Amino acid sequence: MAQGKIERGLTAAGTLALLALMLIVFIDVLGRNLFNSPLLWGTELAEVMLALMVFALYPVLARRGGHIVVDLIPVARAARTAQRVLSGVVGALLFGLLTWCCGRQALRSAEFGDASALLGIPTAWVLWCMAGLAALSALIFVAHALGVWREEASPTGLGG
Repeated sequence: MAQGKIERGLTAAGTLALLALMLIVFIDVLGRNLFNSPLLWGTELAEVMLALMVFALYPVLARRGGHIVVDLIPVARAARTAQRVLSGVVGALLFGLLTWCCGRQALRSAEFGDASALLGIPTAWVLWCMAGLAALSALIFVAHALGVWREEASPTGLGG
């Protein structure tokens, strides 16, 4: 199924970004402490990897219902349905706002030709990726609100 492949791809991208982020920071710290010479482009690449990791994993967490849920008051089944719809709507609105903000910044960045200082990475590309992944997250929250996907009960009681 296509959504399974997309989910695996996003998970792999987020995982690889985390691995790259760990290696960059490790090499940077090692260089600073042992050779008094930090990785010159380490901060720039770490920022890009952090953005990729976070935004690639948002849709996966939204799809799996992996956000933290705390039940303070036991409620009836109908109220749980209302909670699911409300959380889907709030999630969709927040990620819609993120999409709009990132898209607006991407347009500005592209207009001015912004790029990172050392590596010359066009910031518009990074912002467009962030906007696209935030939009995907918003759509997934809408699907949850509409009941397209049933949230699975977490064995720990923390998720879904």
